[in-house]
Amino acid sequence: MKPPLKIAIYTGLIPNTTFIETLIAGVAKNHEVLLFGTVKKKTHYFSKRITIIDTPTSLSKNIPLTLWRTLKLGVQHPKRLSLAIKEAKTYPTLYTKWLRFSRFVPVLLYAPDIFHLQWTSRIDRWLFLKSAYPCHIVVSLLGSQAAILPYIDPEVFKRYQRCLPKVDAIHSVSEHLGRQAANFNVSPERVHVISTPIPTAAFSYYKPFQKRDVKPFQLVSVGRHHWVKGYRYGIQAVHQLIQSGIAVNYTIIAAGKVTEDLLFQVNQLGLQDYITFNPGLPQMALFEHLQTYDALLLPSLSEGIANVVLEAMAIGLPTISTNCGGMAEVVIPEKTGWLVPVRDAKALADAVVDCMQIDVEDKRKITQEAYDLMNANYHERHSIARMLRLYDEVVGSDVEVDKV
Repeated sequence: MKPPLKIAIYTGLIPNTTFIETLIAGVAKNHEVLLFGTVKKKTHYFSKRITIIDTPTSLSKNIPLTLWRTLKLGVQHPKRLSLAIKEAKTYPTLYTKWLRFSRFVPVLLYAPDIFHLQWTSRIDRWLFLKSAYPCHIVVSLLGSQAAILPYIDPEVFKRYQRCLPKVDAIHSVSEHLGRQAANFNVSPERVHVISTPIPTAAFSYYKPFQKRDVKPFQLVSVGRHHWVKGYRYGIQAVHQLIQSGIAVNYTIIAAGKVTEDLLFQVNQLGLQDYITFNPGLPQMALFEHLQTYDALLLPSLSEGIANVVLEAMAIGLPTISTNCGGMAEVVIPEKTGWLVPVRDAKALADAVVDCMQIDVEDKRKITQEAYDLMNANYHERHSIARMLRLYDEVVGSDVEVDKV
């Protein structure tokens, strides 16, 4: 039996997003998981295989802790310490030099076998690990980090082209994002498409579709307040429906402050009685709350694959989505949901009407097929198993990568 690996699943913040926390828990059943970064909220893990290595941002706490870690690293691995100092010196200000150094030291001290970086834009900070010790680097292509940021910032695009060919493997959550890797000089065989793990708990909320007698028709969107989520097109669609005499309410559940443009749009269109903005909810509470709606609306301009759509399908909620990013891989018209063009409020409105008027049995079949697709391909047991195989392949292979 192979000894467990030490795997760092890195975002820089602790705790992480729900799907990354699901990954952490799943990987910890087989390997030791190291979480480096700043603890923003007190977090407890039941698994003894999960270790939190906190690096506070407060200098009064950071400096003495980093000095202690530096002493240990200098005694145990002086060459690694020299490399950390050399790497930190490449940053422009004294503060950023120290900040980076304080994050490099614990990673070099614990020396994970695999450093799995979740946010692609930070790859240039961590490539030096490969020259410090036998470290394998896996990078995830997720959402806006892969689909938007490099195309609005030329420096990020160049960074990806320079750095991504040097990592051991690229993980993508969708076929669509996986194809994007070619733009960054990454060969297809380096790209591994592994879907976002839907937690087992989500499937326990599944209920076969039953017609609701509640009126008006209840639409919901879930995400964050960001232009890429396309909420303004959802609002325009609701306006068209109301103008056509179709009774509908629209709730947007999103963390953060509601943006001024959305508030102005709602007021300008006179939709105050039809559109509600609610704050984000904890995961389990969200699953339960979503069952009080008639359909999920995803009006996004870009996605890898939206986690909320996967979760909605897993609990049996009808889904209407724009054809952005990898959404067509899961939202299949007339089979698992409704798919419409991006930035097309009329198409969204038409899809809502079709979802309202479709035969009950047909809607039941659509939601059942969506659930079956999620259970067969996106359940955490499948995604975690594929990720574990990727880790084994990376450590066990002698894949040639471009020199750092």
